[in-house]
Amino acid sequence: MRALRQRYQLDEPEATPGKVRWRCLIADPSCGFGVEINATSAYAYRLRQGDVSVAGSTVAWNSARAQYDIWINFPAAVESRGPFKYTRLTLGPKGGVIASDGSSLWGDIGIAGRYWFKKRGRITPAFEFSSALTFALYQDRGVDGFGAQRSPVGFTADFGIGLGGFGALIVGGQFDSPMAREDIPESERIYASGMFFVGFRGNILWGLPAAGAVATHALAQRLVETP
Repeated sequence: MRALRQRYQLDEPEATPGKVRWRCLIADPSCGFGVEINATSAYAYRLRQGDVSVAGSTVAWNSARAQYDIWINFPAAVESRGPFKYTRLTLGPKGGVIASDGSSLWGDIGIAGRYWFKKRGRITPAFEFSSALTFALYQDRGVDGFGAQRSPVGFTADFGIGLGGFGALIVGGQFDSPMAREDIPESERIYASGMFFVGFRGNILWGLPAAGAVATHALAQRLVETP
């Protein structure tokens, strides 16, 4: 059998299973089902549509984005190595909250996945992706100041490259649908808006992603003002 493996350049079968980390609270190819809590800190370039009857009314400004999500990972594709199985692709629901400047706060519910480029390894590289429907929770209500805000459904999506489930560099965008019918009071009116963002998302058990997201959230509230 050893000669056959050498002839066809096959690796030796594994004798012991890989050890999972934190009981799959940190993503790992050795895990099947898993749950993780991720925190994101990012730079965001935001845009908002103004009065459509006025030319050049779109407002753009630099901003920040902090996001906190729960991912539930199911093994969508599994590969075997000897008697052991490793997850190659995870897919499952996710949900959380998104915070930005001006006390803007959205909820998001969607789906997330991760494709592992290798079967195992403590720092295995992976491609991450997620998409979700968004809805405003707390926003600028014009003359009424900031408060709870009903809104239509928006959309957000991102993708990135990560290492071992600890963290990933991500790029994404968000679009907030308008709610501007003539019968809606000005205090309830929402104009089309959105953002492009680039940042870092990581598991809170690592510590640094959680600290970065909280710091980004705090700085956005203190230092960045919505036009």
